[in-house]
Amino acid sequence: MTDRPPGFDAALTAYLPSLKRQAKYMAGPRAEDLLQDALTDMLHLADRCRMGTFRTWAQIILRRAASNHIRKSRQAMRCGVTVPETAAYRVGAIQNQDDAATLSRVLSLLSTIPDGEAVIREAMGDTLTDMGRERGISREAMRQRRELARGRLMQVAA
Repeated sequence: MTDRPPGFDAALTAYLPSLKRQAKYMAGPRAEDLLQDALTDMLHLADRCRMGTFRTWAQIILRRAASNHIRKSRQAMRCGVTVPETAAYRVGAIQNQDDAATLSRVLSLLSTIPDGEAVIREAMGDTLTDMGRERGISREAMRQRRELARGRLMQVAA
């Protein structure tokens, strides 16, 4: 038993070619991912659809899915390029012991510096907004604290 309105499946099937064209226009090579996310959302939210405005509703869902894709890609760009572990293993070199010693020294220095953990957490992928929320301060205040910690690290390490 489904909660979808009568005629929902038929309307979705009939409108699918148009959704595919719009997804291709919006996302180019990632159109299939966008379309799949939009269809998943549509099926999940089918009980909220009014069949009289199905096309408008479907376009809104598709645009929302496209907006989510854009947000995720921007977030991934901020975090840096990710390389699959197998590819990194194939091209990776054996870590130099001097580099490991330097990293160990920097990490120990950061643990003694006020707000040094912010530098470490940012390197691990945490956002300034999340760190600021945990401390009850704004993103900008957290960025300023991180910059002070970086400056102190440069002074101590020199």
